[in-house]
Amino acid sequence: MLGSASSWTSQIWYLEGTCRMINQPEPSDAPDTVAHGRRIHELCSAISRSMAKKSQAKLGAVGLSAGAAGFIRAVGEREDMTLSDVAKVLRVETATLSSLAVRLERDGLLVREPSLKDKRAMLLHLTPRARELGEQAEQITQAELAKLTEGMTDADRIRLVELLQGILKNLDGDPP
Repeated sequence: MLGSASSWTSQIWYLEGTCRMINQPEPSDAPDTVAHGRRIHELCSAISRSMAKKSQAKLGAVGLSAGAAGFIRAVGEREDMTLSDVAKVLRVETATLSSLAVRLERDGLLVREPSLKDKRAMLLHLTPRARELGEQAEQITQAELAKLTEGMTDADRIRLVELLQGILKNLDGDPP
């Protein structure tokens, strides 16, 4: 049984870029697995949206979207990646990245060349300009990420990562 709307419904309000959960039961008020799962999902979604909103505003100033910055970071970490390799790293579908790769190539940030090992595969390489923008994007991202766990102890940060990895493994069986 779901219970009354006030016992399980949450409303997300955005006030000056921060998220506040209202009418959300405390874990002791909602001991069942579904209520905890819902709470975790809502909080993770709110964190993700808030981070994206804050990062996008700052990344736009250097001419990148959050997606482009992530793509550049992934390709920059390992040369000779294919589009499907990048998709695996970013945990998205290859089709999602296809138009982004075309835009990055058009803007002179990405070069594709045939693989010597597999003629069907196209390898992705960043241009010097992409590497420069990637460094700027990484500084912006690091500043935002540092705020994410501000006030937490190192032990709490480590434990939180472990718990979130466990949740992700429960969902898809493949930890990042």
